[in-house]
Amino acid sequence: MIRISVCDDSSYDIELVKAEIQKYSSEKHIQFSVSEFSSPEQLLYELQDGRVADIFILDVSMPGKSGFELAEDIRKYTKSSEIIFLTSMEERAAEGYKVRALRYVIKMNLSRDFREALDCAVREVSDPEDSVVTLHRYNDYRRISYGEIVYVSRVSRQLIVYTKDQGELTDNRGITEFYALLDDERFLFIDRSCFVNVDYISRISGFDITLKNGTVLPVSRRQLHSVKQTLLERWGL
Repeated sequence: MIRISVCDDSSYDIELVKAEIQKYSSEKHIQFSVSEFSSPEQLLYELQDGRVADIFILDVSMPGKSGFELAEDIRKYTKSSEIIFLTSMEERAAEGYKVRALRYVIKMNLSRDFREALDCAVREVSDPEDSVVTLHRYNDYRRISYGEIVYVSRVSRQLIVYTKDQGELTDNRGITEFYALLDDERFLFIDRSCFVNVDYISRISGFDITLKNGTVLPVSRRQLHSVKQTLLERWGL
């Protein structure tokens, strides 16, 4: 069972979120335990008692303490839980980078965008067994999860898979073949020789993207528009 904590000062919005979670649960056959909080202080009491959710869904604008400030407090208790921000307007996403927010969802687009955000969060916290790929380099075989892949690049005829915890790995396949093998919406080409796991992108500025580990990668002029469009849609902007 996946534990979700929803914090919003609007009881109406909480009910809308709970309804979306229920629909998702019925369709995906995934069990959720949902706790609701009308103020950041209530949620913090829960954390202080040692009850930490797998997924936090936080309203950005709340009286007293904003969702951003609450997320900073949450990160003192857990680094692995996923955070989804709810917002009534197109607020800047920069504050969310500090707390590794997974998604931004605009409330007026909740029915359209929340499902994708929850789908991504569930995938991250559950790490399903089928989301793995076997890397093959000569006589070396290695299985890694999709979530472990930060980006993949073709360098001097060699496919380099940059991972979160295992460093640089290699594979015999071409980049187009490897991308097709993964067949997952998390991966996005930023130029013809590199694709990135969008969950690791924290910023796009000019022709560069910045990853959560500080790595800066160039985006080709040809891919720039589609990359920006994809990121803004995922960030709820």
